[in-house]
Amino acid sequence: MLETKRLKIVPLTHEQLLLYKYNPEQLALELNIRYTQRQNDPLVDGDLQEATEFWIKKTAIHPTEFQWYTTWEIILKDENVAVGGIGFSGAPGDHCTSMIGYGLDIRYHRKGIASEALEAMIKWGFLNGLETIVADTPINHYASQSVLIKSGFVESGRDETVIHWRLDK
Repeated sequence: MLETKRLKIVPLTHEQLLLYKYNPEQLALELNIRYTQRQNDPLVDGDLQEATEFWIKKTAIHPTEFQWYTTWEIILKDENVAVGGIGFSGAPGDHCTSMIGYGLDIRYHRKGIASEALEAMIKWGFLNGLETIVADTPINHYASQSVLIKSGFVESGRDETVIHWRLDK
């Protein structure tokens, strides 16, 4: 678990990911937080569903390194509620690189939560073997791009739909 001024950031185990997908109310009980039905950002909702399947598959394969293959629940301390998730796409490997992704409940946009969570995860990633962190954003998702820029990411390429970003240690 990571902790910042306003947040607790908790990596979900394989078993918790199954609850995340099939029984989020039970997951909230297990995490000792208040349950609210999440309102996902429509720009990334499809990506979240795809990512959930990835996390479930990868945490089953990598149970001792699950933190690299899961979502980390972003819990707002003062409300004791999960407001989003953040995580890497895998362990550093030979190139010491991993992709990061994040998403917040739309009710919690524009409050600095994504930036605060991203900063904590960047520090954790660099302390645990990463040399480079990459990210992708939809071309029209300006808020997410702003979060990356504030954290020092630079654009490394783009196509018609996606901007690619990187941050070196």
